[in-house]
Amino acid sequence: MTATMRGYEHQLIGDIWTSDEPYRNLVELCDEIGNRWAGSESEHRAGEFLKAKLESYGLSNVRLEPVKFGAWERGETHLWMTSPVEREFSCVALPYCPAGEIEAELIDVGNGEEDDFKRLGDAVKGKIVVCAAETNTAGSRSKTLSHRTDKLRFAVDAGAAAFIFVNQNPGLLHITGSVGAPGGKPAPIIAIGTSWEHGQTILRLAKRGDHPRLKITSTGRFFDNTSYNVIGDIPGSQWPDELVLTGGHYDGHDISQAAIDDGAGTIVTLEAARVLASLPKEAIGRTIRFILFCGEEVGLFGSWAYMADHEDEADKVRFMLNLDGAGGGRGGSESIVIAGHDDLVDYFDAHAAETHYAMPVKDDLNSHSDHYPYAIRGIPSASVHSPDDSSKGVGRGWGHTEADTLDKATLRGLQMAAMVTARLLLKVASDESFPGKRRTKEQLQAQLEGLGLDIALKRSGRWELVGGK
Repeated sequence: MTATMRGYEHQLIGDIWTSDEPYRNLVELCDEIGNRWAGSESEHRAGEFLKAKLESYGLSNVRLEPVKFGAWERGETHLWMTSPVEREFSCVALPYCPAGEIEAELIDVGNGEEDDFKRLGDAVKGKIVVCAAETNTAGSRSKTLSHRTDKLRFAVDAGAAAFIFVNQNPGLLHITGSVGAPGGKPAPIIAIGTSWEHGQTILRLAKRGDHPRLKITSTGRFFDNTSYNVIGDIPGSQWPDELVLTGGHYDGHDISQAAIDDGAGTIVTLEAARVLASLPKEAIGRTIRFILFCGEEVGLFGSWAYMADHEDEADKVRFMLNLDGAGGGRGGSESIVIAGHDDLVDYFDAHAAETHYAMPVKDDLNSHSDHYPYAIRGIPSASVHSPDDSSKGVGRGWGHTEADTLDKATLRGLQMAAMVTARLLLKVASDESFPGKRRTKEQLQAQLEGLGLDIALKRSGRWELVGGK
């Protein structure tokens, strides 16, 4: 690292460590604006707030780009056991659950992995599936840990009549997460979430009879909506036409403040933008574009739309850094997860060593956050993760429950993630030897098929996007 680059790093690190700006921004986002549920007035207010912040930090070409999608608004949902005993249980509809009523026999599918459904076979048909939400490897019969949407797909393919997702963390916390079809369409079957305690009670009571039955009623409103991606640039001084993209999603789930998922990542994006924009213009070699995505929790609508609207720029994008999950907890737990470019592991390991900040670096392509529309086009992508190391929870821990609240965040956690992010962006935007190369369509198709990620892409009609147009 040159003395000049070291000086830039000292400036941005000092700026981060002597300001409480990120925590004040998170308080505004959570306590004043609210949960930013996709399609809500709260989400739209948040977009305006974030735009104003990027403008105040001196970014260029700050704008709101519209994203149209089908939105969903929660109604009332009820869950009863009708046999062998009668009892009502607390629950929430999973977003994009269709309105309706169903009564049927229940079946316990355990962790709800593909091999669980294969083991049960035709026994699933016509029944209400009771399924574990996210699990940890130690508690799973399967080597894979499937996403909620994959478990729903397994259930639908097996002929299930409805789907109950059970939180694996105690605390009477409901578990939520979108189950909608692409474009904001309703899920194919009624799908709801309940707490660990109520889920376990249901399964215990079910053992009292040969044919235990449940009844579910649910309402909800579907409507056309326009939300907005919030975008701003720090122009590059040497290669302004080449782009480094970064950002997190500012929408959240409607049952919580969405402080960690992904209020914290949103604020880390803002803080990295603030300190990098304050550096001398010559410090930034390539243009860094900050994107705050709308509608991530309901189908990555913001990132899919951005990539579609900017397809002609794909060849100019050097790297995409996703900040969904950055800034949580007390700080010090940061890691870099690369999205299917194992050739970048050594590069980021070397960066961690050079900056004297040890971080785990691994390669693990997944399809459930805003890096994915870039990754399937072959653009080198990665995420900064900052898990809350004060929580021993399974899976998401407090995430996607009522407990994702402002008290889980700390100024220190936001500062440390912002420091990691800003240093990494400064490096990638200026380094002439960055090894990341865009993958070909053939390479990507083989990789996605090997990971089983082709199935959802083909069902959604997005397989043709692999490798870019």
